[in-house]
Amino acid sequence: MTKPAFNFKMVAPLAAAIISVNAAAQEAPEKQSELMETIVVTAQVANARSDIERQRESNKVVAVQTSEAIGELPDANVTEALQRMSGVFIARDQGEGRFVGVRGIDPNLNASTINGMSLPAPETDSRAVALDVIPSDLLASLEVFKTLTPDMSADSIGGAIEIKSINALDQDGETYKVTVENGYSELQGENSPKFAGTYTNKFDLGGRTLGVAVAASHQERNFGSENIETDGVWEEFTALDGSEGVTAAEIEQRDYTVTRERTGLAANFDLEVSEGSQLYLHTLYSDFSDDEERQRNSFKLDEENDDPDTISASSVTWSDAALEKELKDRYEEQEILSVVAGGSHDMDKWGVEYAVGFSHAEESEPHRRDTTFVQEGLELGYTRAGKIPKMFAADTSAMDAASYELDELVVEDNYTDDEEVSFRIDFRRDIDVAGHPSELKFGLHERRREKTGDLNATVYDGFGGDFTLADFASNGVDYGLGVFGPGVNKGALNAFINANLGSFEIDETSTALDSARDYVMNEDISALYVMNDIDFGRANLVYGVRYEATDFSADGYRVAESGEAISGAEEIAEDVYVNAVSYERDYSNLFPSVNFKYDYSENVVLRAAYTESLSRPSFGDLNPSAAEIEYDEGELEVAAGNPALDPYEARNFDVSFEYYADSLGMFSLGAFHKQIDNFVVTADVASTADYSMYVGSLAVEEAEIFQPINGDKATLTGAELSWTRGFDNGFLLRANATMTDSEADLGLGADAERGNKITLPSQADLVANFIVGYERDAVSLRLSTAYKSERLLEVDLEDEAFDLYEDDHMQLDLSAKYRFENGMQVFFNAVNLTDEPFYANRRGYNGQYEEYGPAYVLGVTYSTF
Repeated sequence: MTKPAFNFKMVAPLAAAIISVNAAAQEAPEKQSELMETIVVTAQVANARSDIERQRESNKVVAVQTSEAIGELPDANVTEALQRMSGVFIARDQGEGRFVGVRGIDPNLNASTINGMSLPAPETDSRAVALDVIPSDLLASLEVFKTLTPDMSADSIGGAIEIKSINALDQDGETYKVTVENGYSELQGENSPKFAGTYTNKFDLGGRTLGVAVAASHQERNFGSENIETDGVWEEFTALDGSEGVTAAEIEQRDYTVTRERTGLAANFDLEVSEGSQLYLHTLYSDFSDDEERQRNSFKLDEENDDPDTISASSVTWSDAALEKELKDRYEEQEILSVVAGGSHDMDKWGVEYAVGFSHAEESEPHRRDTTFVQEGLELGYTRAGKIPKMFAADTSAMDAASYELDELVVEDNYTDDEEVSFRIDFRRDIDVAGHPSELKFGLHERRREKTGDLNATVYDGFGGDFTLADFASNGVDYGLGVFGPGVNKGALNAFINANLGSFEIDETSTALDSARDYVMNEDISALYVMNDIDFGRANLVYGVRYEATDFSADGYRVAESGEAISGAEEIAEDVYVNAVSYERDYSNLFPSVNFKYDYSENVVLRAAYTESLSRPSFGDLNPSAAEIEYDEGELEVAAGNPALDPYEARNFDVSFEYYADSLGMFSLGAFHKQIDNFVVTADVASTADYSMYVGSLAVEEAEIFQPINGDKATLTGAELSWTRGFDNGFLLRANATMTDSEADLGLGADAERGNKITLPSQADLVANFIVGYERDAVSLRLSTAYKSERLLEVDLEDEAFDLYEDDHMQLDLSAKYRFENGMQVFFNAVNLTDEPFYANRRGYNGQYEEYGPAYVLGVTYSTF
């Protein structure tokens, strides 16, 4: 797929136009005074001003959003709040924002901290934290640092996300806020209640001040989605009648019904011992649960025949195909606990800060059930390809529940645990450098992290009778993307399973293959740094170096299905062998950095920075235990990790121009360039893999083996624009855009079947936001648009035409509020007004298409501040 090259020339006209708008705000003094008097009283403008001032004063390139600004938008969690900031995009799961990317880069290449301490990830595979588990009601501010200083962790190529929870010392005495709301999902027709509250107070303890802040939030969200996706790849086929074309061998229709609950608690205690001396204890607990029911039709087109009967550009027909109907009944719970205790003390020219932190994240998936019914010997296919394939079944029995036999039940109990203990101590000393005041800072940071996975599956294939879908059929599945046919009744099926599970026959081979996935990974990081912050009056220079030593180990299992014994392996089921595997590696890095800031005038700030950083591969990519091994009559499918992966390493260059109007107005233009080594890409490595690792001596005729590999080098170049403008008529405009262009070398060599050059995986060329706000008297309105261009998700090493791309996404949201004089506020939010779907494709052919529908929220808030 050819992508347009990035051109900085397209930025110039927009930059000139925006600067001219801001310059027009520099009117006569009396006119400026009138404008200030008009707009400063509005909450939207005051919040925007606070964000801008914090950005201006920072010695790094940063985007800031305070809790008050977050509250102006219809964002229910941290992820969705972050998407409004310059250079930030989000990856969605069933319409909700979950993971955060910065400057178009993969979310796994960012670092997330809360109250200064690293945040662990409850997901089995991810290093990136799904920040939707943290309700936005618990926040004081969000900061996205795009350049680093040596006192910050170096594990961030995209950006470092700092989450700060509420602090009572920042408030005026006793305050409280209570919110009650109800949401409505148009697709499912379900209600979603939510309750939230915060309380802060300051207590005089005889010359010492204790600040206490408590926040709580609970939401139950009922929603769903409709999906059609391809399992595997699209490829060239020659049909039995001689026709040629492109098709996939398996396509799935999916219908989801989901209940998500979020509970968040924060309790922060800050003690001002004396002027310049503070102690603190900050705690945050978040519980996220996802109760999901998924109805699925799997059109297994090549079940018996290797080739279709007929094929064209938009249709295909297969005979002797199979149609599977499956119910996934899954409850998943994630918990995050963060506890940070520390203090800071100023002692004349010396100062010291210290903190010890404990973070714990876990994910449990108890008693998950996947039940499959199958009907074989059908004539199946589609009459339309493209974004939404139109599936068909020529046999009327496809609509008959009694024609589907109960084929398989998989019961899983999966648990993941991620725990980190950290300590940091930082010293600072005021010194003069050539007559200029400066601060010398140095310190020690230690992190000890352990991530474990306990993954268990039991596969049943005998049920003591000939049961069919008719014994457990539902009345029908409300599915708008095609004809679905009968579904599975969850209640009737679970009653049958609960009463008879002990008598079912276990498939020992599949159970063994699916259960040998446990792992333990340890990652210990020790860091030392020194830096100097020099104030030249109108200029500021921060420079220094950070040293990080990483000690990584991974323990897991290698499992194989084989007709012969495998040396050194234990046979855990008939023809299934497993042996323990361990990997260890140590590496260390030096990270120099320079951040320069120059106040060219009262209105203009110039910045330049050079930093070096790294990003360690995700835990799923490093997992030594294969996530999936399926072998059937010569066909092998594998999804595996690669613990030998090297970390990404990056050299980062940044320059920026920032213009701040005397009245509310700001424009910034920045450029950045990143040189990245060892980038990671998931690829089908079947052409170079050793099949015996998975099937021993068994014959393999066709194979798909997906595994992460290190590419060679990659570059990413981009520009960021951000603009804010307040008007005396009550309007507030905010816009930002990040444009990037990347090139990565797969390092496959001259004999590769495909080209070596790709875009950086998960990189989006354009990320943009546009917000129109209006506030007058008691009325406040905000209309916001978030846009993300397409990005590469998966590489096909044999044919680049079938690389998987996520399509561009643009979402329109609305927030409206009315404030009463007694502190009460009524609000209405509308999310995804244009019903924007998720779409991923391979050369225009379906990869995944999913619709969520709009959602609406009506609520009331009462506060004393």
